[in-house]
Amino acid sequence: MTPDLVILGRVASLAGEAGLGWVDGIAIAGGRVTAAGARDAVAGLCGPRTERWTLGGDVVAMPGITDAHLHLASGALEALELDLSDAQDRGEILARIRAAHERMLASGDTDGWLLGHGWSLDAMGGWPTAADLDGVAPDRHAAFWSHDHHGRWLSGPAMRAAGIVRDRPDPEGGIIRRADDGEPTGILHEHAVKLVAPAIPRPSDERLALAVDRYAAELAAFGIVGVQDPGEMFDDPGLRWGPTFFRRLAEQDRLPLRVAASIRSEQIAAAAERGFRSGEMADASVAADPLAERHAARYRGGWLKLFADGSLGSRSAALLEPYESESDGRRPVGGPSGMLLDPIEVLADHARRAAARGIAVQIHGIGDAAVRAALDILETLPLPAGGVRHRVEHAQLVDPLDQPRFAALGIVASMQASHLATDAPLIDRAWGARGANAFPLRSIAAAGGALALGTDAPVESVDPWPGIAMAVTRRAPGWESGAYHAEQSIDLDTAIRAATVGPPASCGEVDRGRLVPGQRADIVIVPAAALAEVAGSGGTPEAVRPLATLIDGEVVYRAASFDPGG
Repeated sequence: MTPDLVILGRVASLAGEAGLGWVDGIAIAGGRVTAAGARDAVAGLCGPRTERWTLGGDVVAMPGITDAHLHLASGALEALELDLSDAQDRGEILARIRAAHERMLASGDTDGWLLGHGWSLDAMGGWPTAADLDGVAPDRHAAFWSHDHHGRWLSGPAMRAAGIVRDRPDPEGGIIRRADDGEPTGILHEHAVKLVAPAIPRPSDERLALAVDRYAAELAAFGIVGVQDPGEMFDDPGLRWGPTFFRRLAEQDRLPLRVAASIRSEQIAAAAERGFRSGEMADASVAADPLAERHAARYRGGWLKLFADGSLGSRSAALLEPYESESDGRRPVGGPSGMLLDPIEVLADHARRAAARGIAVQIHGIGDAAVRAALDILETLPLPAGGVRHRVEHAQLVDPLDQPRFAALGIVASMQASHLATDAPLIDRAWGARGANAFPLRSIAAAGGALALGTDAPVESVDPWPGIAMAVTRRAPGWESGAYHAEQSIDLDTAIRAATVGPPASCGEVDRGRLVPGQRADIVIVPAAALAEVAGSGGTPEAVRPLATLIDGEVVYRAASFDPGG
């Protein structure tokens, strides 16, 4: 087959099981790589209609990145809301909220909801209250996710709309934070965040689709060609959105990137009624032409996402031993050792019900007790057809006894090394010497365990490169203390594979993640220095900015400065 596109230059094909697999050119036809190898051999395949790119020595091609843990619809919508994540302290956070409220008033919006995200317990210097919000946004329905999205801060009107009053009991797996007199303070922890969800107006499907388009363009500019969405941060028991929404977009030839979308426990019944299963694909028969068929193939059914525990930032991660004592009042939520959000037998029952319907399971586990519980549950489950594998999400603190279990059980460690940049100081305070077992990438990989890297956006930035760099260097710009437990760092090629090959492989997609014949032509062009900079101890991952991104051989992002030659 005559190629549609030939790319000549340095290409990291990731052929084989180690190294970057350098070749001097690849040919693409019908959305797939048809040849990879020596420059002259690949160039000789060109026909009269073949587009030819000749890369300069300062750029390289590599497989596109798949983010193993990114909340796509939530991130798309939150990109339109108030972002507090870079606010430095309580004063700045409240000032930004006041300004947003006043902008709404100036536009004539007196009763709409003010939504946002990004505040943290540490930036606020303590737990905020509804009275804080009411002081800067009087009479406004307001709801703000915490940075880790395991808590939500509500205004007085929002609490009343959600029916959060003194005598309302805590839901299973959640806590309504209360003052000493029993009155709710305005903070909802863990499963309690669901209490306000029904009161918040839902976007239309078309608004969400447009938000996803805009967000996907941002992702493409970072070299991201696909995401694995572990479920949205809003209630949707009827499964109107999630996999149903993304599959519908794919069948309408409107899905702008590859998406594997998961369900949550409250959606199991709706998923069973619809026949959802892991690895399912959109109906290609609705596509009108081969190009539309390729677009329809961008959708995959994901996992059942369960939560074993909370988070480090909210001090609700479940530990085998109690948290270290903190003198500033940041007591663990749920008890001295954090909290399991549901009894293990309840999680196990959800997992068994899903596995019986052909749905693989991913379990959120931050603390070492939660990771152990997740492994214990997943160990008992059969694998669904199609090669989709069970996963533990985050695995931030893993007891040494459990680190080799990932390989032994064939369970994927879906980790977000970018969290280490912000969490390292918290780890030292909250977990103490146990920090030596935090983000144990090398131990898991060395035992033969499979890694899948992601960002956890919108909790963190959508930029995947700082996370790749952190996995290799275990240090962030501005750190004066050096690498954080450098013994757990991984090689650059291992990190690149965990960001390109690992995620799709965990979903049974063995035909992408590499640039070898038969693989889908998902490609990112990056500065040649980028890979060296990421690997260097003084690397500058912020400098890694792709020049072009292709999905199925189609250009979905191209920097104005990029000249592909000819």
